[in-house]
Amino acid sequence: MRSRAIASGLLLSVVFAMLVGCAAAPVVAPTPRAVLLTRARAIPGQFAERVRASAQSIVALVPSTAPGCSAAVAHDGSVIWAGAGGLADLATGSPDTITTRFDIASISKQFTATAILMLQRERRLSLADPIADYVDGLPDWGRVVTLDQLMHHTSRIPDYWVKLDDVGIGFTQAADQQTTLDAIRRETRLEPGEGFLYSNSNYVLLAEVVGRVSGLPLPQFLAANIFTPLGLDMVVAPTLHAPDIALSYDDDLQLQEAGWTSYGHTGVITTPSELARWGDQYRAGTIIGDDFAVGAVAGDDGQRYAAGMDIEPDGRLTHTGRMGGFVSDFAVSADRHTVIAVMCNGHTSDRFGIADALASIWDPPTEFRAVRPRWE
Repeated sequence: MRSRAIASGLLLSVVFAMLVGCAAAPVVAPTPRAVLLTRARAIPGQFAERVRASAQSIVALVPSTAPGCSAAVAHDGSVIWAGAGGLADLATGSPDTITTRFDIASISKQFTATAILMLQRERRLSLADPIADYVDGLPDWGRVVTLDQLMHHTSRIPDYWVKLDDVGIGFTQAADQQTTLDAIRRETRLEPGEGFLYSNSNYVLLAEVVGRVSGLPLPQFLAANIFTPLGLDMVVAPTLHAPDIALSYDDDLQLQEAGWTSYGHTGVITTPSELARWGDQYRAGTIIGDDFAVGAVAGDDGQRYAAGMDIEPDGRLTHTGRMGGFVSDFAVSADRHTVIAVMCNGHTSDRFGIADALASIWDPPTEFRAVRPRWE
């Protein structure tokens, strides 16, 4: 089955290579998920070698009978390589392909943060506002915890799963947005200390702020203001099932079906190619602005956490994601020209090995290396 998936990625890669070698004007591929291929800096011979090496990395790092991975590389907003291997469904043997969709998990946070910043630019809210201005029924901390603290994970609000677990709601049991908010409301005490403390509760609350201020639930707000205007095939739909969405598998290769449907911190469903295209917003976008880095706080090992995005000491932007068996990696090069996105549907899949391999192929490895997870 892996040969079918790899073939799909190689076919697109070969087409891209041919276009880069001969096209003088933008070319739109005849597919609903097509992207605009404008240019690549590598000369044709070098490009073909990078395509070959990228495909080999997928073959080497993604077992043909295991949950699979899909990856894409974009340059200045155009996908210049995509490939996939392994299986989307172990029971049927259906392969992961470059059009297979995944839950990108915590990488979703950047979209929630972007929505908040968009509303602040319109003067409809301020990051200095306390969360209690927008979400009812919170404990006393609601009057002192600000939107800025939520965005940058300095609120010290514990992660919601603790209170869900207290009432017997595990990962596979149903918990919607309201159930998750109620769990957060039961957190009467903040974690001791100060400074950075990664918590998914922060972004569940921010999602509610977007809904309260805009009048649109976060999924609809993102669709209307980001996904559709940019022509991105993305949707906020945690636990969504569809023939083109990979299934999630745990460490023992057992199907791991999530029951949690809360959003803001997770739940964007898309492909690596679409996510890689989005990454050019950090270079030349009209939706991402300089304000995404304002107020970034110190995390671990010299990183700073900005608006749903890590800023590495060398200037790279990174974030990882994990939700059940869905694992992902996203990185934008320090010069903002290159974006690499990797998505897998097995918890033990080697997303970082793939990301490292692609980084060494498409950019100098000293400048652009995949980041290891510190928080997800």
